[in-house]
Amino acid sequence: MSKGKRRAVWSLLLLVILFTACVDDATEQSAEELALHIIDLLRAGEYQTVYEEYFTNDLRASLAQEELEKEWEQLIETGGEFVEVQSLQLKKHGENLEIIEGEVVYTDAAADIRMIFNENRHLSGLNLSDVVADANLPASIIEEEIIIGEGTDYELGGTLTLPKGNQKNLPAVVLVQGSGPSDRDETVFAYKPFRDIAWGLAEQGIAVIRYDKRTFTHAEKMVQASLKLTVFEETIEDAILAAELVKKDERIDDSNVFLIGHSLGGMLAPRMDAQGGDYRGMIILAGSPRSLWEIVYDQNKAVLKRSKMDEEEKEKQEQLIEEEYEKAKQLQNLSDKETQEMTVFGVNGYYLKEMDQYDAAAILLKHDKPVLLLQGEDDFQVYHEKDFALWKTLLKGRENTAFVSYPNLNHFFVDYDGPNKGTVAEYETANEVDNQVIKDIGVWILENKEEK
Repeated sequence: MSKGKRRAVWSLLLLVILFTACVDDATEQSAEELALHIIDLLRAGEYQTVYEEYFTNDLRASLAQEELEKEWEQLIETGGEFVEVQSLQLKKHGENLEIIEGEVVYTDAAADIRMIFNENRHLSGLNLSDVVADANLPASIIEEEIIIGEGTDYELGGTLTLPKGNQKNLPAVVLVQGSGPSDRDETVFAYKPFRDIAWGLAEQGIAVIRYDKRTFTHAEKMVQASLKLTVFEETIEDAILAAELVKKDERIDDSNVFLIGHSLGGMLAPRMDAQGGDYRGMIILAGSPRSLWEIVYDQNKAVLKRSKMDEEEKEKQEQLIEEEYEKAKQLQNLSDKETQEMTVFGVNGYYLKEMDQYDAAAILLKHDKPVLLLQGEDDFQVYHEKDFALWKTLLKGRENTAFVSYPNLNHFFVDYDGPNKGTVAEYETANEVDNQVIKDIGVWILENKEEK
């Protein structure tokens, strides 16, 4: 099951289980104990037992036994030897639901698991993430758990990565993800790009903060506020809080905290700095100075062009895309209330309108802080020939600005050359961020840090 399909099913399940009760007998086991027992059954290939004894009728209707078996067999076949179930956590949802989250770890791979138990301790939801190749923390670095926004309504779990040796006056980096809910590693299918970057930079003597995104940890709260949600609440505020947190760490040189923003995070990097981050410099990975809706328009057109649907259906879809594009062009002429009550390309209109009121390139031109812009030339989400080229035009002549593009690298700065190249299927093949990219970032940071 694709990640996008999983998310759709997950949302549907959550709606169903809130209104559906199961009449099976309760179990005396705790939710944690039951979760471990079910995982043991799945590891042993007892899919039918799990399906028949623990699935509610609603979950059976949404997740076939064959699909369950397929996903677990992938983990078992590629994972190597089973190691443990770790980071098992219990969360309550309302009065009747218990949510168990953890990670099933094998020697060569791992997958996140989430189970929802109803009041009778039967499964109303079961989600296994895409299998990700496991990697061991390099011996030369350490990691510490942190909390971004501690004491606020939106506390976020995070990780601080540090070199093991010298821990005095370290330069530091805050990592900010792209669009959509995302964990601290910016996990996408089989990729964990922020883990790769954090480890690689720490090996170069640079501390790195990465954290779960607010829409990942507090999805329900964010949905409730969706009509008035902007990128500030979704992304910017937490990047500022992360910068404040790392600057208070005695091991960090507070005058040399940099920002790395990827995709949407890169688009917002200048605003994060201007609205309170006050970073020493910025690294923009696959960002764009264009409006988000312009990029989504191009992406939709590209997907439609590759589609195998018949010409009549293509024409209908193209008309819908153009209609959304025309709506987007009118956003700034509408009231806030009007935009809050509409969507453009499936995104709330107010979210897009508010974002367009800040010009990233214009913000950068107001100061001479160091800026590094990187782009994969095989990126099919943000375009080398359009977005990266526009950055170069807009920032031409700006001091302390460097541009580097990489042949053969995609949106996540991963080298891929295989089946389905140029589609999201690329991301299903496990790989890591190109080492040269991480080395270039580290060298640039060390060259541009402020000397005392």
